[in-house]
Amino acid sequence: MKGLFVKDMYTLKRYGLWYLVYCLAFTLLAVFLENPAFVTGLAVLLPLSALSATVTADRKDNWTEYALACGQSPFAIAAEKLIIALTLSLITTALWALSYFLAFRTFDDPAELCITAALSFATVALSLPLSYKLGVERCRLVLGIIMLVLMVACVALLTAAGNGLSDASPLLFSALTVISVATCVPSLFITASVIRPDKSLSP
Repeated sequence: MKGLFVKDMYTLKRYGLWYLVYCLAFTLLAVFLENPAFVTGLAVLLPLSALSATVTADRKDNWTEYALACGQSPFAIAAEKLIIALTLSLITTALWALSYFLAFRTFDDPAELCITAALSFATVALSLPLSYKLGVERCRLVLGIIMLVLMVACVALLTAAGNGLSDASPLLFSALTVISVATCVPSLFITASVIRPDKSLSP
């Protein structure tokens, strides 16, 4: 799996500066406008961008076929992509917490943090198998629709949190985060079942 990480890190290196700029810009916007929701959007876009870039590079260079021919298991290939995406989800979730603290000099709203984390993890769980099953281009279209639905749900949850639902049911949003993390497990196995020598390069 080390070789898979090295290859994907090399792929993402060309996006590294842009990711850094995006993180800085969205965090500053969240702080100065006192609206951490800017980072919530980043928590969706960054993992999705990383998955899109790495899977596209794999398909372009026939890397998945090569890795399978060299003895890598479909599970290892899927797990490596999942680890990268979840790492970015954790980073952006931490940025949300940082932006909230810098904006308000306190941290008294764990509900919105849980919603941000849940949305980011759900994005990863949905996009990983779809990227391999549908191909990156078709996956972007489908995920665009799914993300719209998730963002509407996110706005509704943030509104509910702002109206005091988080105080009435403090475990609700924590459970939402746990469920979204748990969905990454079946996502991993589904992706592994999709990655096959005769299907990994299908359009």
